Amino acid sequence: MAVGEASTLVARPAADILDFILDVEAYRVVDPRLRTIKWVRRTPGETVFRFRPTLMGLPGPMTTQRVTRTSDSRVDITPMPSAMNGLADFAGLLECTAEGGVTRVRRRLEFRFPRPLSWLLDPPLTRWLATDVPAELARLKAHLERPAAAEPM
Repeated sequence: MAVGEASTLVARPAADILDFILDVEAYRVVDPRLRTIKWVRRTPGETVFRFRPTLMGLPGPMTTQRVTRTSDSRVDITPMPSAMNGLADFAGLLECTAEGGVTRVRRRLEFRFPRPLSWLLDPPLTRWLATDVPAELARLKAHLERPAAAEPM
């Protein structure tokens, strides 16, 4: 299994952070893995979207994922059933915990491949995720904490 996990403190409430990740078209600004989004369907607390991801700089196959708000502090990201499920499995989460006026954001991505693919893909993907996930959280923090544009007088 290839896993990437990181956390950071963000000076925004958990609800704002979770709403932002549910808006996958807006979230694309901090997550370049969301390369090409073909369509998006939203219902309260859930976003389903079809997209072509980018992993390790390479385009992946078109896939459909569900981002579900599972609580006031967490969203889970899971693939919709497809022919690709036998070749690769993915799970992700973004979890928020209040810490003294700020929010600790934990992001985890995991990929599972069957053997022998796992022997080949797990090591480089794990190394890549070790830098990519913290970089995503740094972009998330910078984006959500940036000062609002000055209001015209």
